[in-house]
Amino acid sequence: MSVAQKFDGLINEVEDKLGERIVALRRDIHREPELGYDTKKTAEKVVAALDGLPLEIQTGVAENGVVATLRGGGDGPTVGLRADMDALPIHEETGLDFASETDGKMHACGHDGHTSMLVGAAHALCGMRDRLNGTVKFFFQPAEEGGGGGKVMVEEGALEGVDSIFALHLWPGLPFGVASTKGGSVMAAADAFEMEVRGTGGHGAMPHLASDAVVMSAHIVAALQTLVSREVNPVEPAVVTVGEIGAGTAFNIIPETARIGGTVRTVSDEVRNLIPYRMEELAKGVANGMRGDATLDYKFSYPVTKNDPEAASFALDVASGLFGEENAVEAKAPSMAAEDFAYMLEEVPGAYVWLGVGDVSGLHTPQFAFDEEILPRGAALLTAMAVESLS
Repeated sequence: MSVAQKFDGLINEVEDKLGERIVALRRDIHREPELGYDTKKTAEKVVAALDGLPLEIQTGVAENGVVATLRGGGDGPTVGLRADMDALPIHEETGLDFASETDGKMHACGHDGHTSMLVGAAHALCGMRDRLNGTVKFFFQPAEEGGGGGKVMVEEGALEGVDSIFALHLWPGLPFGVASTKGGSVMAAADAFEMEVRGTGGHGAMPHLASDAVVMSAHIVAALQTLVSREVNPVEPAVVTVGEIGAGTAFNIIPETARIGGTVRTVSDEVRNLIPYRMEELAKGVANGMRGDATLDYKFSYPVTKNDPEAASFALDVASGLFGEENAVEAKAPSMAAEDFAYMLEEVPGAYVWLGVGDVSGLHTPQFAFDEEILPRGAALLTAMAVESLS
């Protein structure tokens, strides 16, 4: 039996039986966004939404994460499904009836949708329990947005015994309802740097008696752009972005120090290791040439999100059978955004899949919103991937 035959009508079934519940949960989570590891209320909503299902539920994983285990009718493998729960420190400007009720916090990356879809999948899979030749683990993870909650879950042993794992992310710019992924690198590594540039201070009217850290910084920022344009192979994706510059206390004082901060995104280990080495050499060279100095504090953070090729192909096959061949597309290139599901994929083979929400405001913007009709489709895709993994 083909995937299309096996799951014919699944989307409509999920929508009819679970659609209102999934949407209501998404809106409830959206109203009360929580940051980082501080997702206690969100976790409580998840546990309440799973109440009554034949699940073994563990709370307090990675502080406020939830792991729910469904044991099927057979003794086959264990598949994991993961969703992230945390929001972002952004003031919402969507105008939605269920907009954030907390100033300065917003679900601007779709994590409210991811969590709701995974709850929907849990309900659907519990209804298919006898068809599951194995176990499904549902991971509701805090602190994806910079906190590394996925890494902590791995370190605490949450993935022990899991044979494969999958996750979805709602994706602006990808046509509505289209699933897309690829084998290998699908999201970039995300690293951060801070640099202190030191000169000698002085009077703004007497620059010849000072070594201007602000001017040094300006030259360093410009020079850093050559790391990608002149030192990285043009076919290798890389990004160096300076997002912060700080210096000075008054308009007529040349400051002694300045600070530069930014992010680096790469998809290969070779380029990832090259950039900090050359960044420090370049900054010091520029500063020394202007009678100053620069020191670099470079922090390696989220690794490259690497899909197992077989798992990525499997996910696209399931999506093709569920949504239609035209709505399952192999991604042409990785995104330069980052994702801490990377830590889980380092531990267990699996795939990270983008689910299109069409031409809407981008992720991490105050206006980000999406058509909630995508939620039953996402829940159905998670369900189908789990069932097929255990076939």
